[in-house]
Amino acid sequence: MRRFIASLICAVIAGLFYVSMEVEAVKTGYMIRQQEEMKVQHLDRGRALKYNIARLEAPHNLERKLMAQKILLAPPKEWQTLVLVNGSRVRPNAQVAGPLNQPPYFLRFFVGTAQAEAKDTH
Repeated sequence: MRRFIASLICAVIAGLFYVSMEVEAVKTGYMIRQQEEMKVQHLDRGRALKYNIARLEAPHNLERKLMAQKILLAPPKEWQTLVLVNGSRVRPNAQVAGPLNQPPYFLRFFVGTAQAEAKDTH
């Protein structure tokens, strides 16, 4: 009789453990489904926002809005543009820093340079 009661208790404990694990698996499944739905909603929202940005930046829309406000556009003057060389800003007529036009080494030690702080991310 003791053996039967002990085996019955073990079976009940094993059954409760199995049921609790199944409940946890179902809860996890619900959480996964909920997160996947949120992911889809966020991706859809992102696509809608990108579309809206593209629509708002479209040249004909900008032109129409500017015409409504009576604003005329003109191409930029040469002094208003910058040329990018290797990721750094350079004016069209400016000299690019080379080994001949760098400050002396001892001066760089005290003053420092922006080039020393810049890091290449490529």
